[in-house]
Amino acid sequence: MKRLTMLIGTIVVSCLVLFGIRKNFETAAAGDPQTIIVYNWGDYIDPELITQFEQETGYKVIYETFDSNEAMLTKIKQGGTNYDIAIPSEYTIHKMVEENLLEKLDYSKIKGMEHIDPRFLHQSFDPENAYSIPYFWG
Repeated sequence: MKRLTMLIGTIVVSCLVLFGIRKNFETAAAGDPQTIIVYNWGDYIDPELITQFEQETGYKVIYETFDSNEAMLTKIKQGGTNYDIAIPSEYTIHKMVEENLLEKLDYSKIKGMEHIDPRFLHQSFDPENAYSIPYFWG
């Protein structure tokens, strides 16, 4: 019984320490204007591309992944990390707008919109593209 209590205590302390380290990392990164925190589906961006982006721009990228829209939505609702870019599926964008979880895009800072095929813009889930732009299609 004593060993079980010590084991459980050790696990709880370890979890708290890991949680604290993660929170300190996220807090430090979230306030850094040279850091971009991206939340995307798993394996959608090659890690070498992120490294190349960091070298070319001087920005640090923190790349986190999710495996379902529901998992992504739950984590964003819980707070703790302020993602600069989140890449949900279209039906989730509508939910996130309704729940005030997205900020409007500042098009003065987005270049290359003229290269997006118009058939991918102004979709029913975001008719004005106020909160989203197409990421990829396939």
